[in-house]
Amino acid sequence: MVWTWDLEIHDVSANDAGLYECQVNTRPKISHQLLLNVHQGSTVISGPPEIYLETGSMLILTCAITAPPLPSGPVAWMHGDRVLDVKIHRGEVTLYETQDGPQLTSVLEISNVSSSDTGNYTCRPQGLPVAMVSVYVLQDEEPRAMHHDGASALEGHWIIVFLLLVVSVLILR
Repeated sequence: MVWTWDLEIHDVSANDAGLYECQVNTRPKISHQLLLNVHQGSTVISGPPEIYLETGSMLILTCAITAPPLPSGPVAWMHGDRVLDVKIHRGEVTLYETQDGPQLTSVLEISNVSSSDTGNYTCRPQGLPVAMVSVYVLQDEEPRAMHHDGASALEGHWIIVFLLLVVSVLILR
């Protein structure tokens, strides 16, 4: 008579990797060892973790997913806690995917960005790790400390002229 035993592990994670042993309590003891390797996929958004854009420019995020097997459904893109939907955003949001062997690439494009597009963007493939990037949309104006106008430059010149005059008077005495 042949007996077979199965071990099933559901929702496998990296913590499940390791050596497993099946034993039959007989004399002599019968055992069989098995090494389980868990290959977890990776999800990476290319570029820096923080992106700064000016109002009206285009945001392009590229997410590379490598996993055996690749996710069966489409990759979801999130802005904060809401899923980006191409149908709702009337042509300003474009999503497309390409596959090359064991890698899936998902691209998110948002044209004509505004301050409402500031926030965290997450690439969320089904059943795999997520990747996130922070986007900051800046107004067209320079910060006040960076303004360069003629009035402040002239004020600086008059101060220098005044100081030179005072020093000259003190030296001539």
